[in-house]
Formats: sequence, structure tokens, C-alpha cells
Amino acid sequence: MLPCGIAEALKAQSVPAQPLAPQAHASEPPRAVLAAVTAFFLWGVLPVYWKATVSVGSTVIVAHRVWGTILFLIPLLRSRGELGAWVAALKSPRLLWVHGWAALLLTANWSLFIWANQHGRIVEASVGYFLNPLLNVLIGFLFLGERLTRLQIVSVSLAALGVLLQVVILGHFPWIALLLASTFGVYGLVRRKSPLGSLTGLALETVLVLPFALGWLAWCHLQGQPLWGGGTPLEVGLVVGAGVATALPLLTFAYAARQLRFSTLGLLQFIAPTGQFLIGALLYHEPVTAGALMSFGCIWAGVAVFCLEAFGKRSGSKH
Repeated sequence: MLPCGIAEALKAQSVPAQPLAPQAHASEPPRAVLAAVTAFFLWGVLPVYWKATVSVGSTVIVAHRVWGTILFLIPLLRSRGELGAWVAALKSPRLLWVHGWAALLLTANWSLFIWANQHGRIVEASVGYFLNPLLNVLIGFLFLGERLTRLQIVSVSLAALGVLLQVVILGHFPWIALLLASTFGVYGLVRRKSPLGSLTGLALETVLVLPFALGWLAWCHLQGQPLWGGGTPLEVGLVVGAGVATALPLLTFAYAARQLRFSTLGLLQFIAPTGQFLIGALLYHEPVTAGALMSFGCIWAGVAVFCLEAFGKRSGSKH
């Protein structure tokens, strides 16, 4: 049985989403909020899954994710009567263009996130997803006509200060965090440009990447690289399950991204990096130095200002 947030998202796939006007204050659909919470919770705990696939390698597990995801999605498309819509989308140059960009951004995000998880950089990766909601504010301002309030300017400025401190105090550019934030933020924006539901859209994005994934697996096999890690039942099971672990949060996120305001989506998104940070610091004992805490503190302060502004706006819209 699917978790309720996933089930609600799948039930709503056949209903076209109408973009919300930037100035609208109508309450968002509860099932869209539930879908977003489900997606971000799953992303918050998935580092444990990807950490367990370290023997497989990050690029190989990403390629496995692709075929596993499409095998998981096709039966869903058939059961929901959307297989025809998916085939029709494959013949649309405009949809292929939009979802081709989305697929590229998504693959880059997947690859970097898994690499960070497998190489002891879960805490640093979590910073990227703390930054992402603040980046969404800028995306909404630059591309969606949403106004940037004074508090939002303060929150983004604090986050930028945190990034600068990482460069000055820690002595390295936080490229993992910034690339994860930017690829996922732009993916959300590109995804809003498509009329396809989250199920059909994700299937289209995945099949566009499938030839490259299969080609990479074939190349690795020819080079003598093991495709199933050590071949233990656990490792094989993790590889086979990678598609399901990939598709479930993406389906719920894609649905929520088309139904919720960017500010609301950004607020809920803090669930994921909080879980990732705690897992990296407490479960895997990744180092969190005083300098890192100082830079993180600026980013978290920006997050706090963002949340206060968002809650204030919600409270004001109810009166």
C-alpha cells in the first residue's frame, strides 16, 4: 500500500494544474501540501539508502536508477490510462525539448547527490537543499513575476553571507551545495512549463535518459567494472530498488511543484535537508567544525527569516 501522500499525488495526475498567480493568497490544495511533505521526508532519509550502495559506485547506481524508474513507471502509466498520453508526448517536439532540459538537470542533481552521499559529504549536500528554497525566491522573482519582500532580501543576503564564509573560513568553494541547489531549483522551474502530469512527465524525462544510462552500463561492463557491487543479495536488492526509491519522491514533488506557490514549496522543503544534516552529522559522524557551524548559522538564519516572512504572509492572508 502506498503512503497517503503518494497515493493522493497519483490520484490527482489526470487533473491539469493551473499556475497560481503570483499575488494569489488562496490556500493551496491539502493533497498537494501532503504530497510535498511526503517527498521531502523521503529525500531526508534517502542518504541512508545511497550510502549503502557505495560498493556499486555513484555513476553506476545512477544508471541503474534510470532503468529501474522506467520499469516502475510503465505499469503505473497503464493502470492510470496514461500510456497513450506518454506515447503522444514522445512525438511532441515542444514537450521533448522541455523535458529534455528537465531530464538533464535531474540527472546532474541525482549524480552529484549520490556521489556526495557515498563520499562522506552528506552534511555539505544538505546545505544545498537549505539554500534551494532561498534560491526559489530568486527564481520566483526573476522568472515568475513574484515580488521580493524586504525580509526575503534579508534571507537571501544571509544565505549569501554563509556561502562567502565557507569560502573565507573553510578555504573552499561550496560547489556541491551550490550545484545541488541550482540544478534542483531550475528543475522545478522548467517542470512548471509543461502541461504534463507528474507521472507522465517523469516517465518522459526518464526515457529520454535511458539510452545514455544503458550505454554507460554497457561501457562499464566492457571495462570490467562490476555492475552489482559485490553481488550480495543486499547489494542486488538495493540496485533493483533504486528505481522505486527514485520515483516515489519525484512523483510527489512534481505534482506539488505544479500546485503550490514557490514560497510554500520552499517552506516545506526544509524537511529534507534537516533530515540529511542530522543523518550525516549524527549517524555517520561527518565533521562539523566551528567554522562550518558559523557559515551554516548564516544560512540557517536566512532560513529562519524566510520562514518568519512566509508564516507572516500566511497569517495576514487569513484576515
